[in-house]
Amino acid sequence: MIRYSIIPPGVGPDDYEPADLEQCEEVFVFPNPGPDLGTIHAAVLGRLTPGSGAAILEMRLKGDED
Repeated sequence: MIRYSIIPPGVGPDDYEPADLEQCEEVFVFPNPGPDLGTIHAAVLGRLTPGSGAAILEMRLKGDED
């Protein structure tokens, strides 16, 4: 499970308040256990509108449930 905020296209890092961004939570399946942050970020960006950015807020691997 990955929870992230969507940064709209054309919005710079100083142009928004984090609380104003849309937040999403999705399940991603990776071929290798314990993917690195770059792989995770690329997977999230692949589901967004081209030009959008993403801020990863939380990640949980299967088996890490509370």
